[in-house]
Amino acid sequence: MKNEIVLKRLAIIKHLFRIGVEQSYQVETVAAFSILSFHDSIEMYLKLLAEEKNIKSDKLNFLDYWTQIPSLTLKESMRNLNARRVNIKHKGLLPSKSDIEISRVNAHDFFDQNTKTQFGIEFSEISLFSLISYENVRSQLEEAEKALNGNNFEDSIEKAAIAFHELLYTYENSKSDYLSNSPFFFGKDLTFQSSFHMGIREDRDMARFVDNVRDSLDGIQKAIKIISFGIDYKRFAKFKLLTPKVTRMQNGHHVSEIWRKKKWTKQNCQFCIDFVLDSALKLQEFDFDIAEIEEPRTFEPVFVEKESKAGKKAGNK
Repeated sequence: MKNEIVLKRLAIIKHLFRIGVEQSYQVETVAAFSILSFHDSIEMYLKLLAEEKNIKSDKLNFLDYWTQIPSLTLKESMRNLNARRVNIKHKGLLPSKSDIEISRVNAHDFFDQNTKTQFGIEFSEISLFSLISYENVRSQLEEAEKALNGNNFEDSIEKAAIAFHELLYTYENSKSDYLSNSPFFFGKDLTFQSSFHMGIREDRDMARFVDNVRDSLDGIQKAIKIISFGIDYKRFAKFKLLTPKVTRMQNGHHVSEIWRKKKWTKQNCQFCIDFVLDSALKLQEFDFDIAEIEEPRTFEPVFVEKESKAGKKAGNK
């Protein structure tokens, strides 16, 4: 059990580090705050390591860990990272682009060099997916990462798209029963409500109107659903542009439609995987079981006794 807890805490630390990595590639004013994420992830790592070695750490400063644990490496690099963090947080001085890049490399090197020695596992082998409670989503993301490691970018993007679709389906489906709509239901599917399916072809103006209304309502429904889940819509917009359309069949299988190839890169694939991971963790922040809220429904036959015509006449008198 202890090893599982340590691995989960290492996964959280790695997730925070990855947030810093993503921030570091954004515009310079936003990228500057990646240094705070890098520093926080390393500080969490050091505190976990101190616990594992039974070292009291409540009064230790950041650099004191290297004195208490001499086998730790990159002390001078971490001293510089700590100085950049102080400049941002306490002096309001933003780092240069080169400082941000150096911090990203140093943080990665710190985890890469020390994790195997201190915890007996390669940092690259720590799975963030262990934080996801939805099994189907987790398995698809594992496939996406496996494809990414094999430089199969198209397959990686496709698996990430399926994982996201499965995430929304699983979460929403767990919040409704077969008698009532989901609380995230914002209107019926309008896929087959086009002018073609409705047989409106003669009147072109009417056909155009029907199609425009359908497309508008469909877009509004999907946007509201994403926002209602608490998912960052701007990040979703980028994810949507990179991924194919996914349809979930009745048997649970998924069909993806790739109309044209995109300029998929390793960084774009990693963004898609991280986006699904972040979305899953966001949904898990507030999850609930409807069984804890709703009373089980029972169905008892209701018999209504009908009066005879003679009885009705007698009553009227």
